[in-house]
Amino acid sequence: MLTALFLLWIAFNGRITLEIVGIGIVITGVLYLFCAKFLGYRLKDEIRALRKVPQVISYIFLLLFEIVKASLMLTRIVVNPRYEVKPQLITFHTPLNTTFARSVLANSITLTPGTISVFCEGDKLTVHCLDPIFADGIEDLVFQQRLLKLERLEG
Repeated sequence: MLTALFLLWIAFNGRITLEIVGIGIVITGVLYLFCAKFLGYRLKDEIRALRKVPQVISYIFLLLFEIVKASLMLTRIVVNPRYEVKPQLITFHTPLNTTFARSVLANSITLTPGTISVFCEGDKLTVHCLDPIFADGIEDLVFQQRLLKLERLEG
């Protein structure tokens, strides 16, 4: 958070001078101490969050790749006039432990063309798939595996 506050200070000032950097360090330091005392921020939590950044970036690239892949599959279905769409609902249990990870999984499924998360309660997730092609292997998604790794980093 300290780094983010300092970068925000620099962005708001629009230029970097020795005076701006010095004042920024003091102001962001005082603001960080205020947040640590009254809002419960801890340096240990900050370091833990920074260790997750590479995995989060990797997850974003994986999500973009899966979106493109599903878009191409969906385009093939839409372009073929003889293709008969067979929508279906799939319900499965996810091994993810945190509510945040489950909601990220549900949103990732919804962002991927051809699938929509319909219901999520506890570890149970219901997904509407436009076609059985999109339903194959939905219980063991790549998204879920990456989110499990991120949960292990947290614990």
